[in-house]
Amino acid sequence: MNEYYNKEDSAKRVEDFKKAVNIMEKAISKAFFQGYGLMFKYHKIETGEHEQRMLLTVSDIKYNSDDEILVGGCINTNGDYRQFFMENMMSVRPFTYVSID
Repeated sequence: MNEYYNKEDSAKRVEDFKKAVNIMEKAISKAFFQGYGLMFKYHKIETGEHEQRMLLTVSDIKYNSDDEILVGGCINTNGDYRQFFMENMMSVRPFTYVSID
């Protein structure tokens, strides 16, 4: 067991995780405050699959009753609204949506 568990490796994994969460939080806040959309991979707990998802707009960030952070907004130009658990989001990238109508 001692060979498997290494405090230095564990500390590095924790530090890397904190950096990734910090980058994700910055991307989500930039989209929220500057009117950008978000592209991200979303981990579906029920199936264990990762799906590529998109929010054209980020209209709210809030806590639910279990203190989990939800990121919500429109997923298409029809105004369909969805919320996603932030902890299940990864590879988050903000983008600017340009409508050509």
